[in-house]
Amino acid sequence: MKKNVLILFFILIISKLFCVGQFACIFTLLNPSATDVCFGNDSGAANIWNTNPLSVWSNPAKLGYHKSFAFGYSHDPWFEDVHGIDDMYLRSSYVSFGWNGIGILLPALCSNGRLGTCMDYGKQEMYDANGNYIGSFSAYESDTKFAIGINTLEIISNLIKNRQLTFLQNCVELSLGYNYDIIYSKLGYHLGSSTPKVEGKSFSTGIGGIFRLSLSKFFEDFDNLFVLDLTCGVYLLNPSKTEIKYPDETQKDPLPWGTRSAFSGKLSVPLSTFTILEYDIIQLFCENIFSFMFSFDESKLETNESKTNGYGFEYTFFDILSIRNGSYEDKDGEIIGDCLGFCLNFDYKKKIQIQYNFTKFPGGGMQETQNKWDILFRTDFAALYKMLNL
Repeated sequence: MKKNVLILFFILIISKLFCVGQFACIFTLLNPSATDVCFGNDSGAANIWNTNPLSVWSNPAKLGYHKSFAFGYSHDPWFEDVHGIDDMYLRSSYVSFGWNGIGILLPALCSNGRLGTCMDYGKQEMYDANGNYIGSFSAYESDTKFAIGINTLEIISNLIKNRQLTFLQNCVELSLGYNYDIIYSKLGYHLGSSTPKVEGKSFSTGIGGIFRLSLSKFFEDFDNLFVLDLTCGVYLLNPSKTEIKYPDETQKDPLPWGTRSAFSGKLSVPLSTFTILEYDIIQLFCENIFSFMFSFDESKLETNESKTNGYGFEYTFFDILSIRNGSYEDKDGEIIGDCLGFCLNFDYKKKIQIQYNFTKFPGGGMQETQNKWDILFRTDFAALYKMLNL
């Protein structure tokens, strides 16, 4: 019975955090990207510079900016500081492929034999109506996400090879995306009832768009000194308002639905600005001396009255070390918390990239803060093959 209470407590905490008490499978609202979480828990809908496959959770339109092959994995231990709770985890594992403005997202093996994202509640004990122990099983929920993103102007400019259109594409871009999620729940009980429940199955969809404006590209003189990009994005979560169904019961539980909107910007100072730094060894691993990024996101779930927002800043030095700080605010739930984190990035000639991200974010309930980390591995197989002269 202890595990049942813990799972219920966890769901109540997340329900309060996102003001979504009426929804089922609210684990799907937990952002798997440590990078995006550091800008506020709901952030990332317009952050096109985070090309970790995990970031597609925020907006599938981001796939239009993905290049080559990438693998992302994240790990988030819930209640890690609470004695006696060491088996509740949120894990995500995805791969993405990008080429000429077209990107796709595919789920990878995660945990409990599931693909994509899995919320693992550990071993759960089962009791009958009389309180007699009848066994145990692994309780978990999973979200297997498939997505596609298309950078429309990049595709058109590549097809017709028009110089004027190519210049326009360098200045502005429009990316569109779509995701399809297969959702599975195996909790073993229904909220408010001790009656065992069989597995629940459903699906959810999402539609997103991102518009990018590069102000520095309009003026070649400025482009040599700095690069300034501004983006805005919108994402419609589960617009069809689907429900999760259980074969042996007539009741259906609604899945989360709502809207995410965001505005982001990034200012970079390239190495070419200071010729004294144009050494071959430096150019192998970075393009910029310094970059600054900001992001503001807002989510509206259930109705327009339930709002959360997150914002944050990132300071990056030589494309290697990033320091991030942000804030998350839930006005209805009266929750305000700071997010802090960092990134270590190794990128060799844009051929091979390995990245580690770590963040602390508001935990709520039994612990004030929680930790999350993720990794990114990206490679351009064609360019790597050519570089090695194979």
